[in-house]
Amino acid sequence: MKLRILAIYIIILSILSFHAGAQDSLNRNPYFEGSIKYNINFTDLQGNNINKKMAPFFDLIQTMYVDRNNYKMVNQNNQHVKLFQGKYNAYFFFNRDNTAYKIDQTSKSSQRTRVYDVDDVDTILGYPCKAVKVDGDYRAYIYFYNPDIKIDIEPYQNYNMEEWNVYLKAVDGALPLRVITIDIRSKFIEDRVAVDVSRRELLLSEFDFPSTVKLRKLKYGIDLVW
Repeated sequence: MKLRILAIYIIILSILSFHAGAQDSLNRNPYFEGSIKYNINFTDLQGNNINKKMAPFFDLIQTMYVDRNNYKMVNQNNQHVKLFQGKYNAYFFFNRDNTAYKIDQTSKSSQRTRVYDVDDVDTILGYPCKAVKVDGDYRAYIYFYNPDIKIDIEPYQNYNMEEWNVYLKAVDGALPLRVITIDIRSKFIEDRVAVDVSRRELLLSEFDFPSTVKLRKLKYGIDLVW
């Protein structure tokens, strides 16, 4: 009798657990919200490490914060690098002297772009990743991504900077866990690899323009900062 009651109890618990899991799956936001931290290494085109040479000008650690409509990139000193406010369709690029430029993100940093599937895979932080290559005028990007870490591509339809909209469309919004950027004009390679992925709800205030930063006006177009 006791065994029969125990068996019924176990069955009821199993049904409740299954129902709770299914309900949680239905309620879960399909889009990633949280942060991805990247370590960055630089080499020249011959493969020599040039981190010391690049450190005065480029960050070696950056963290992306992203929700449904916004994203920002900050460096290891928690200084802003980039900010996109989807509500206002506003994009900002930040300098290290607490100044920033507001840039028309519909402007193209490349006139021609091409997308290729890459026959390469990687596993980053336990996530199996596929790869895709995006070619621009002066840069080529190889992105490694996992389709389960994705954002809504709708806010980025006209986001032409760094060919970001081209990439997101090609991978259905998957955020990259590794990006190899080959800069032909400046003759260096940047290898950006995720070292932490944290899924959590972010406050909208995370994407406010920082009050300590002064806006400057562009004089020579986006090429000044890109």
